[in-house]
Formats: sequence, structure tokens, C-alpha cells
Amino acid sequence: MFSELVRDLNEKGAGVRAFDTCARAARARIPGEPDNAAALLLVSYAAQLFVDSYDDQPISVDEAAEELKQFNGIVSTLEKAFAAGSADEKLAALNSVAATVLAVAKS
Repeated sequence: MFSELVRDLNEKGAGVRAFDTCARAARARIPGEPDNAAALLLVSYAAQLFVDSYDDQPISVDEAAEELKQFNGIVSTLEKAFAAGSADEKLAALNSVAATVLAVAKS
């Protein structure tokens, strides 16, 4: 459901342009997947944060790996909750991811 966004990101090298493509792809899916809109918006926002932080900026291999690990965690949290189908699990995952994305945005 959401893991293909990470797969595509990894296939494109997990650099700034790949994160930009991921953000755009997540946003593009929102109209066709209204039940996943909030999750897709959070994925898009998380990917866009990477772009905004590192576009035209140097990034070490370790920093890039940590950013990718964090992004994978966000997507994995959503993937598991949305695959389970429980409304409570989905809401908990959305809230958890939103808090994580906010923390990343503030740092």
C-alpha cells in the first residue's frame, strides 16, 4: 500500500530527487485513494521535509542513512496499521506518524 513508495525511493537512490519524486507520488495518489488520504499526506510531508532540508546542501552518508531509516519507520508504521484494517490502529498510527513528522520538522 505505502511500501511501494519506499521501494521506488530506494530504486532511485534515496537522494533528494528521489525523495521529491516520492513526495509527489504520494500527493498524486490522494484523489484516487480518499481512505488513505491522511496517511499519504503524511508520507508526502515527511518526504518533502527531506527535500527542503537537503536540497542544495551537503549530507553525509550517515545522515542520509539515518533519514532513510526514519522515513522507512514512518511508512512501516502506516503500512502495518492500514493492512490490519482496524480504525483504532489506523488512527493510532496516523497520530504517531504526525507526532514524529512534527518532531522532525522542528529539529
